[in-house]
Amino acid sequence: MKKILQSQSFPILALLAVSLVMGLVTLKDYGQSWDEPTIYKYSDYAINAYHYLFRPQGLASFPFDLNYYGPAYFMLANLLARFLMMVIPSWTIVNAWHLVYFLTFLAAVLLIYLFAKRWMSNGAAFGVALLFLTQPLLWGHAFMNPKDMPFLTFFLASIYLGFCMADAPAGSRRQIILVLAAGIILGLTISIRAIGPLAGLFVLIYALAKNRLKAVYSTIPYFLLAGLVAYLTWPFLWKAPLADFLKSVHYMSQFPFTKNVLFRGQRYEADKLPRSFFPTILSLQLTEPLLILSLAGIVITALSLRRKENLEAMLLFLGWFLIPATAIVISNSTLYDNARQLYFLFPPLFFAAGFALDLAFKYIEAAPARAAILVIMILPGVYPAVRLHPYEYVYYNSFIRGTGGAYRQFEMDYWGTSIQEAMQYLDANAPQGAGIYAFGPDPVVSQYARPDMKVLTSGDDPPQNSYDYAVILTRQNLDERNCKKATTVYSIGRRGATFALVKELGLGEQCR
Repeated sequence: MKKILQSQSFPILALLAVSLVMGLVTLKDYGQSWDEPTIYKYSDYAINAYHYLFRPQGLASFPFDLNYYGPAYFMLANLLARFLMMVIPSWTIVNAWHLVYFLTFLAAVLLIYLFAKRWMSNGAAFGVALLFLTQPLLWGHAFMNPKDMPFLTFFLASIYLGFCMADAPAGSRRQIILVLAAGIILGLTISIRAIGPLAGLFVLIYALAKNRLKAVYSTIPYFLLAGLVAYLTWPFLWKAPLADFLKSVHYMSQFPFTKNVLFRGQRYEADKLPRSFFPTILSLQLTEPLLILSLAGIVITALSLRRKENLEAMLLFLGWFLIPATAIVISNSTLYDNARQLYFLFPPLFFAAGFALDLAFKYIEAAPARAAILVIMILPGVYPAVRLHPYEYVYYNSFIRGTGGAYRQFEMDYWGTSIQEAMQYLDANAPQGAGIYAFGPDPVVSQYARPDMKVLTSGDDPPQNSYDYAVILTRQNLDERNCKKATTVYSIGRRGATFALVKELGLGEQCR
């Protein structure tokens, strides 16, 4: 037991164990997010598609744009969720999928720690993982985001395993195992989002820089395996692999998001946002210690280059974060939902913060003092997260006076997770056969509605008096344009911001 407690791995394993317990205790607090009902259907479609693997011309397309997302993770989540529901019959499909997401997030925490250890002390690497874990934005997304957080994890895993592959002795058993593991993970990463090959490019550059032409002996089978895995796990590619993959790349780069985006109190089309959008969101939704430490770490790393130190980390920072982020800003790419699509670019910011922490720990060796620094570092994230629960992802830092200061200026609950709480109120208080008019994700409203309720959507044109209540998200300030005269009977919000309203509609009252 003493050896375990003194092990370098004990702190990170203990952190993961405590986090898992916290996740299990709070799991049911998180509502279903906007895209999840369709993703459940897409995962079933993708699993059933294997009947057509050798005759893909007979496979009908999935009737939504999810075809352009690879379903690899969705299929894995589906199978794991089914297993969890067999083990715990009382769990709903939402609970089971949310646990799978959260376990994927914890894998990212471990990978952040392992990657950081390449360049810094164990204590600083642990601090990096702790800082990542306690970002309210990421913790909130970890439970209900089936797209962006899993992609972050797999992108991170692809680069980490690829680097380990390049570091292994050429032709060794270890390298062979790592080629297989890294190739499979890269293939799954590509089959989550079409930008996945970028991770493989980083690995190729690193392998060539380290091993020169010898790198071809590992990278060729690595890429061939990745391509095969991506093809086998993405039914959309079966008819015309290269052509359909390029279609996906084009579609995702110009994603036709039709809703407006709230930014600084104004509503913009997603492809016409100010170029300051991503830098602003980045500076407001990450915690102050992370931003300060990241800037300090970048300076420290840049200065150390004169001594030919940390070159690998700086080049990775440039290629993984700075160059893509700059290209996105300059090209004015389509972004929405507070740029959640770009979370896979975040890890280098944490590594940069780790360099600042590592320097501090060289001068502060006492364990109590180091522990105090870590506590001070995470408090600005932990305290608001507790108060925002279970809407941690609707976090804004003190630079805009918190979530309340960002209200009506920036997006709040754009995933619609507050619908669960709104429907719990209606399930307990609405009369039999009540009609619910939903301004938001109507499949999610239906998921939580009693069987006797009739759910209509803002896209329907119901006859007068056919609905009794309206459920309205404040996303894009919808509540300021709809049902303004109706009586609010219940509201959901935190820290000075309202996320959703339940309104009772009087006789003959319309919501247009």
